[in-house]
Amino acid sequence: MTAVEKPETIRSKILIVDDSEMNRAILANMLEDEYDLIEAENGLEAVSIIQDQGSELSLLLLDIVMPGLDGFGVLAEMSRNHWLEDIPVIMISSESGSAFVERAYELGVCDFISRPFDSLVVHRRVVNTILLYAKQKKLIDMVAEQIYEKEQKSSLMIDLLSH
Repeated sequence: MTAVEKPETIRSKILIVDDSEMNRAILANMLEDEYDLIEAENGLEAVSIIQDQGSELSLLLLDIVMPGLDGFGVLAEMSRNHWLEDIPVIMISSESGSAFVERAYELGVCDFISRPFDSLVVHRRVVNTILLYAKQKKLIDMVAEQIYEKEQKSSLMIDLLSH
């Protein structure tokens, strides 16, 4: 690598789920410069993508009202399969009634953005959510490593004492 070349950075992958092509295009336009984007036009397609690429997804932007499997159905499926533990979800919807918002949070979303939305707000919340989950994952990995090391040392001490 020469001094001019920059190392290739791994871009976070976001799944945008909305039955409106226009809404998906607006969100994609806001985020495409910084993130790899995948689009789904309904909940069933989203669940299929999560099954295939779940470990690669950094965030899910999810609409509530969609034909077939709606956003709440997607959240229920994600909860059932324990995907919500690893993939944060931001609900983006024009349904801003308190019952919708409360239900979304009860089902495990990290954030709720009402439409029409401000691109600066969407961008900041996406960045914050991805960073928060990345830091959380790093901390979990560090704790797991420390536990493993402690178990190894304990096992070694037991072996030494038993001889």
